[in-house]
Amino acid sequence: MNTLYFDMTSGLAGDMTVAGLLHISGIKVRTLSELFSEFFKSKVEIVLETCFVNGIKCNRLFIDFDKAAAKSRNFLKIKEMILSSSLISEKVKKDSIEIFRIIAEAESKIHGQNIDNVHFHEVGAVDSIIDIISTAYLLEKISPDKIVFSTPLTGSGILKSEHGAIPVPSPATMEILKGLDIKRIDAGDELTTPTGAAIIKYYCNNTNISFSGRIVETAYSTGTKSFEKLPNILRILLLKQNNQAHNIIEIEANVDDMTGEEMGFLMDSILKSGALDIFFTPVYMKKNRPGYKISILCSPDKAEFLSEKLLRESSTAGIRFSERQRTILDREFTSLEFKGYTVTLKKFSGDNFVKIYPEYESVAEISSQTGTPFGTVYREILRSLE
Repeated sequence: MNTLYFDMTSGLAGDMTVAGLLHISGIKVRTLSELFSEFFKSKVEIVLETCFVNGIKCNRLFIDFDKAAAKSRNFLKIKEMILSSSLISEKVKKDSIEIFRIIAEAESKIHGQNIDNVHFHEVGAVDSIIDIISTAYLLEKISPDKIVFSTPLTGSGILKSEHGAIPVPSPATMEILKGLDIKRIDAGDELTTPTGAAIIKYYCNNTNISFSGRIVETAYSTGTKSFEKLPNILRILLLKQNNQAHNIIEIEANVDDMTGEEMGFLMDSILKSGALDIFFTPVYMKKNRPGYKISILCSPDKAEFLSEKLLRESSTAGIRFSERQRTILDREFTSLEFKGYTVTLKKFSGDNFVKIYPEYESVAEISSQTGTPFGTVYREILRSLE
């Protein structure tokens, strides 16, 4: 499994995204120049320049185009141009239009205008059209299984727009990032642009400051701005995970006044409600009372539901949360003919190893039918696999 991780140390903008993805994908910059020259029916030259930011070598994107390409365009016109293009796939068309739609809906809400005719601050610009379509195009080429972004940084200060001075982050950026965790820092400038915010919103599988996996490729890119308090650098990592690594939530609570029957019922109820696992650990609590620590493992989207269930169905008055990183091996089931019986096998695969175990029910059936001890049957099956 491949994960693309956007380490956004200074927010996100469209040009920085494209510059980084060009390096990760290995696509030649002239490919984009030719694509957009045909798209706009006018000469477009895209240049990838190498520069240094605080001693770190980065890619910086520059776009040069004829005046014929620089026309005023609303969302409806941009959508028509994308749909009529024969140069990009249906997936790239869909992704590009949806990113534009995210910005258009935000601007429409802010300015109280129809989405198709809304006045855009940057979407109508050639640069933004190229940034968004290029992002969709390059991500299709990279084809990651998962895309993860660090927490978006929004900056501060005042920004000049076509409507006059507006606060940073811009109203459009704030509207786009609604529903995501963000962090505002005193940068005195805009860090995440509406285009960058829309890219995050559309592709975001997860926002997380941590990541895991084997680093396959690293890209550093920058924009045209420089900041006093932080480096204007986007770092993109391509990570390889042969086994499955992801974040889960651990929910914990301590109890000392539940019966064995209640604990058993709680375990069954929690598992049936979608928990990955639940287990009880003996502990000594206040006043030297013996009790149990209840631990529930679940996916992030199940955490709130299972927390409420635990509070409702147990005697605890409070719970604890923590985020955990979990790595599991790829698993599949196979079968084996053994002494006239079909044995189900569990096969676990890692980077350079495989582990195979007989399924309990299969071993138990053979043991019951033949009168052979369970352990003997188990070991004989393992020897037959050698």
